[in-house]
Amino acid sequence: MRGKDHLFQLIKSLSKTEKRYFTLDAQKSGRKESRYLELFRVINDQEDYDEQPLKALFGTKLGDDKARLYEAILRAMRDYQSKKSYKTRIKELLTDAKILFERKLYDQSENRLAEAKSLALDLQDHLAVLEINLNQRQLTREVIEKEFEHDVINLIEEKEKHLQLVEEEFWVHDTFDHLVIDILQNRQGLNEAAKTAFKQKYQLLLNLDDTSRKPFFTKRRLHQCRAFYYRLTGNTEQEFEAFNTALNLWKDYPKNKEEYYHLYLTDGINLLSASMKDEQKVKQFPELIAEIKSQKAPNPQGQKLLFERTTIYYLIFLLNSLDAEFESTIQEIQEGLQQYDISLSTKLSICLNVSFLLFLNDRYRDCLKWTAQITHLKKKAENIRKDIHLLNQVLILLTEYKLGDYEAIENANRRAARFFQRQPASGLKSLSVLIIGMIKQLQASANTKEEREILLKSKMDIQELGPNLGGGIDEICDLWIESEIQQSSIKALRIK
Repeated sequence: MRGKDHLFQLIKSLSKTEKRYFTLDAQKSGRKESRYLELFRVINDQEDYDEQPLKALFGTKLGDDKARLYEAILRAMRDYQSKKSYKTRIKELLTDAKILFERKLYDQSENRLAEAKSLALDLQDHLAVLEINLNQRQLTREVIEKEFEHDVINLIEEKEKHLQLVEEEFWVHDTFDHLVIDILQNRQGLNEAAKTAFKQKYQLLLNLDDTSRKPFFTKRRLHQCRAFYYRLTGNTEQEFEAFNTALNLWKDYPKNKEEYYHLYLTDGINLLSASMKDEQKVKQFPELIAEIKSQKAPNPQGQKLLFERTTIYYLIFLLNSLDAEFESTIQEIQEGLQQYDISLSTKLSICLNVSFLLFLNDRYRDCLKWTAQITHLKKKAENIRKDIHLLNQVLILLTEYKLGDYEAIENANRRAARFFQRQPASGLKSLSVLIIGMIKQLQASANTKEEREILLKSKMDIQELGPNLGGGIDEICDLWIESEIQQSSIKALRIK
């Protein structure tokens, strides 16, 4: 059953280009202000889904209008995707072949099936080949010429070959899913006995000859399986190599990369993640991410996904690097946030990590510009990623104190106190109370010795809250306090 906000979610998932395409498609009838087009515009303008104003505008027929709009959007997206999708083209050719067959235009039907099979073989889509095979056998039986027996035998043999390939591919998919389950159930790591048991369980996977000719998706999933096995057993170097092999496969299959760009990007992100687990491999991170970003996304959705995924991982890399240049990256991120219609949750996460990056490099005024973006987004998304809004308030307090404007510090303290007063109890709230109290005491302190005592006590109090308060804020607070005690910059402390 379709939820009340499914239409809202669908509309919000569309890129600007796709929304423009739908609007033009909806206007083809000549009725520029059709009800469902008006409904589309009203819902698109909403920040959060609210059905009450829709009922007021569209009355008792709102349910019917929403259903028609939902189907119209999907129909328009099918048309939009069909111009670029090989798989959609295969389905269209099969539909054409059926129409021509029913009209006894057998030669034309055969041509369409042959074109569909050529595309399916290029993509190594064996399920599609099997469907085409059935259509070709039906066509062969209908025509029944001299070569009937020979053609049918060839098609039956082809069917057996592709069934075997499909079976092998699904075995690898099944193995992959078992590995995912085992990883989720063993997040705390494995002892030697458990590693031995898993080695026996996945012995067939490890012994498979990956140099033999296998379909693309079977080879790709095979290397992914091995990567996940090495992740499960804690072999980070082998995990990296397996993901690297999976990513490199795409170079020989350009049509597959275009058709399944999101899967290519998934392999790229897995490789980036694996590189961060190894001190030697992480040195390759800038080169790896540059290679992934150099592969052009085939459509606006792919471009947006590329921006989101690579930005988040590059920021993680920069936050853990001491000497990486990030000026041009921040400019690219700002431009990307303006260009792409990404979710508020992702936008908040990116803005917070940029704020942290600037703070850790003593760029306090620039840091406040990015925390201001989070504060602005809070008006639209106060109930989305509350943890980020909490972290943002703490970061603003620490940053304002570094800048040393007494009035700005006082204002930040008051705003934070009001904000946290409304929040339920949590580790982050306890941390904020400590920070607010510490800054008040520092403002009122009489001398350097007293300031040092306040800072040392606050450091101990924060440590007693325990680690993992969220977003690494406990480490940031510790760096901030240590920089005040030593009268040193945060960046200089990190380099030490």
